[in-house]
Amino acid sequence: MQSLNPLFELSVQDRGIGGAAYRTILVFQIFIVVSLLALGTFAALASVDADFVLPPSSLCFVLLAYWTLYSWYKLHGTLFDPYPLFLISSWLFNGAQILLEVIQANRKGILGGRFSTETVLQTTYLVALAICAMHLSALLTSSGSTKASITMERPHSAWHTRSIGWALFAASIGPAIWTFREAGQMVIAGGYFSLYQRTFETGFASAPRLMANFLIPSALFLLAGSKGRRVAVILSAAIILLYAAGMFFIGSRAAASSALIAYLWLFSKVIWRIPPKLLLAPAFVVFFIVCPFIGAIRDTSGADRTSFEFMRNAWSAIDNPAVSALSEIGQSMSTVAHTLDLTPAVRPFDAGESYMYALLAALPNLGWEVHPAMAHGTLSTWLVRTVEPATAARGGGLGYSFIAESYINFGWAGVPIVMLAIGWGAGRLSSTLRRERDPAVIAMAATLLSFALIYARAETADFVRNICWYALVPFLIVRIASRART
Repeated sequence: MQSLNPLFELSVQDRGIGGAAYRTILVFQIFIVVSLLALGTFAALASVDADFVLPPSSLCFVLLAYWTLYSWYKLHGTLFDPYPLFLISSWLFNGAQILLEVIQANRKGILGGRFSTETVLQTTYLVALAICAMHLSALLTSSGSTKASITMERPHSAWHTRSIGWALFAASIGPAIWTFREAGQMVIAGGYFSLYQRTFETGFASAPRLMANFLIPSALFLLAGSKGRRVAVILSAAIILLYAAGMFFIGSRAAASSALIAYLWLFSKVIWRIPPKLLLAPAFVVFFIVCPFIGAIRDTSGADRTSFEFMRNAWSAIDNPAVSALSEIGQSMSTVAHTLDLTPAVRPFDAGESYMYALLAALPNLGWEVHPAMAHGTLSTWLVRTVEPATAARGGGLGYSFIAESYINFGWAGVPIVMLAIGWGAGRLSSTLRRERDPAVIAMAATLLSFALIYARAETADFVRNICWYALVPFLIVRIASRART
């Protein structure tokens, strides 16, 4: 399997549309962010009729989403990179409900009519401001991309990257099979929610579950170091496909989808550049057929879960799969709305506390009876216990939003600052990867991408441990081994 000339890939992604065009895009993005800040200030000082303002605001919201994607594509010629993929995920999870409202596909209104028009308007504004600020920072990282040279691969890096992939596979395959088998039995017996109605192990007893999580990194590191090695590439693909099938079966759609996306990006980067047109049909099938179908049946238990007749009836009961998928994806916006309603009325601002405990989550349990991050509690746990205690009692949750987390920590003024930092990191990663040829770096980035796509509907505590343990640690092992060999 031959890779395309890396210079061709660079010429496609860094087309160099000209400094003037880049400056025009950047200035317009600055104008958007400043305008949003000015509008927010005006709305805070004046009386605003939310019922009158919400429809045009929703249309502007959709246009802003289109602009951010278009401007990145205009600069780089692709949306199949870590930052734009994260950008798409951010808009969908935190704004798909607005898109449905604009095309008049929301039968019960935005977020099912559960929030006041004022709260919905504030939520729409907060999401737009946050993502536009993030995009401004990401655009700033693109300023030197057309002049940058391609980095060279480190000696023996491919061999060591492939070797750590094999080692992680050997260490994780047994625990992964055991974990999937246990989860499958629980789902068949009690449905998807039964996975969250059990007591999770702590300390050394949790080792099999933690080791099973290395299965996806093993496939990604194996693939990154296996250019020209057909057997290893086929094995990595088999790992991802079987993992995705297993996760879809138990109902974990986000984990399955993010692993598939990360693998396809890595394959396109390292092995063979996948034409975008070839990705459209699989993406449509997964997001507008598989995901809504899994959503319709995942709470089912017993023989019905494997009954063809039941599954056919469940599919027939879905009125519009595309609308159903977007509506469910966009429910994460409710976490932003709840946070606006509850903070600081019910819960004071965290002032950075959730981020501090999220950093502690990277540490293993060093003899504590309960890890400090777990003892402190997560924002998602607080939210579901506050607004839906019955769901919390069943072991369910609402998820969270990285946008809501920025607000609950620092309020309106802090949201743009936090999002500028996130945009800078995500944009810098994409800019670096366009010219990166080191398999270890690319494998680490693919692993990070698989978690970042879910971060759009989560909080930092869910993100830090995953990137440290499952992306950074394997990368550092490759680096240390490569230097020791040289």
